[in-house]
Amino acid sequence: MVYDATKPGTEAGTGTTYGTDGRGVGGQAGTFFIRYDGATGAHTAPTLIDNEGTGHQVFPDISADGGVLHAMWWDSRNDSCYSVTRPIGNCADRRTVPSLDVYGASSTNAGAAWSTATRITDVTTNPNYEQFDNRAVPFAGDYLWVTSLGNFAYTVWTDWRDTVQGTDPRESPEDEDATTADVKQCRTLNTIQTKKGPVSVWSGDLCPHDGGIDQNIYGDLAP
Repeated sequence: MVYDATKPGTEAGTGTTYGTDGRGVGGQAGTFFIRYDGATGAHTAPTLIDNEGTGHQVFPDISADGGVLHAMWWDSRNDSCYSVTRPIGNCADRRTVPSLDVYGASSTNAGAAWSTATRITDVTTNPNYEQFDNRAVPFAGDYLWVTSLGNFAYTVWTDWRDTVQGTDPRESPEDEDATTADVKQCRTLNTIQTKKGPVSVWSGDLCPHDGGIDQNIYGDLAP
């Protein structure tokens, strides 16, 4: 089994309501591995597959065949704004940046030792694009998968490399992300009559198929 959790000793106060280890407390997320004995219920102690000094490791997946294990996860070690006190890809000045890659590692002895982690993606992408809730919020989900047969493994993941960046005309003046999380969208400002008089109302996104909400699935061989 693999899971992500805060690495002990990395906790820090965020100064905001954001937290990964409780409200207002952030920490570095790592990918941990546990091996269970199905017959007895005994299990190994949780161990880090790849103990990096920088970046979060989240939403891992694992495949096992004949004692050979292949694990992969989202990894933010290439986030230029990395901090345990902020979400992935969020900078101190409220911009967002490309920050997520997929990394993986393998084990040939049932998880007693793991290979050096390998970067699987060839493009670092930004998971903060506001593509949902009428182009107001980002959403990624745990969309990663790996399957294997012995030493062969293939993995797939969600990727934002094809997202078309843009501006949100409703943000006037522009909000704190300075367009770095906004996606291409087309809207008109319409006037409608109400009992209290005319009111200006923005239309919905009129070009939703022009790339602003492109979140695509990529795949590659895994280590």
